Amino acid sequence: MKKVKQWMILPLMAILVLSACKKEEEMADMPTYKSSSYDYAFNTGQVGAGTAYDGMHPKNLTAKLMLEEQADGKTKVTLTLMNTVDGEMYMVHAHDAADPNTTPNGTPYNETPNSSVLVGMVNGNGGTVSYSQVSSMSYADLTATYSGFLVVHDPMQSISTTDLTTYLVVGSFSR
Repeated sequence: MKKVKQWMILPLMAILVLSACKKEEEMADMPTYKSSSYDYAFNTGQVGAGTAYDGMHPKNLTAKLMLEEQADGKTKVTLTLMNTVDGEMYMVHAHDAADPNTTPNGTPYNETPNSSVLVGMVNGNGGTVSYSQVSSMSYADLTATYSGFLVVHDPMQSISTTDLTTYLVVGSFSR
């Protein structure tokens, strides 16, 4: 009887060892996806003379942009705003960089936001809020070749795509 029990234990141990190896092999075959984050300060004129924010919004708002590579080649783009005003609706988006000589108002960006990168509205809650969308652009494109600007508009002023003094946050996208 002891020999039968010993012979039964050996095959069970072999099955456990082999199944453990298979899981490790499967995990080794799983792809690793990249992610990166970028911090943005309140607009105090970092992008140029005469561009500092001018308005009533508290000047402690900051932003964090997170890019996460997806299995299908797209990128999840998440913008988190810290120190929002409760009940205010923030317009957030990306503008493609452009030659100022080719834009209607001489801006260094296309004045129409690029919805394939980031365009959305987020409702302030007095603290931290986030907005996410999946961009059709690849992670490599957004982090290495895309040339554009991240913009957070002041919800307490009329939207302007040409007056940078109404932007709470403005900076190079994913840089």
